[in-house]
Amino acid sequence: MTYYLLLDGDTEKDVIYETNVLGEESFGVFYPSMGLGLLNKIIQDVEDDALLEDIRILDDHKTKHSITEFLDKLDKWRIKKA
Repeated sequence: MTYYLLLDGDTEKDVIYETNVLGEESFGVFYPSMGLGLLNKIIQDVEDDALLEDIRILDDHKTKHSITEFLDKLDKWRIKKA
């Protein structure tokens, strides 16, 4: 399953861009993409937690996930490093 990062102003059409792709999970292994690095940077650098509420995470079934839900899933997967 592929996960996508949508920021304020992004639409579902923006998932085609590499910067919006968090990565793909398959059989308990997560293959990160550019979007995961961006999400990590946003989480670390944000000064106003309200900005985090504008972030949406979708999977390829268009199911919405909160940042916490996604990070909980990520914690259970083995992350494949390039």
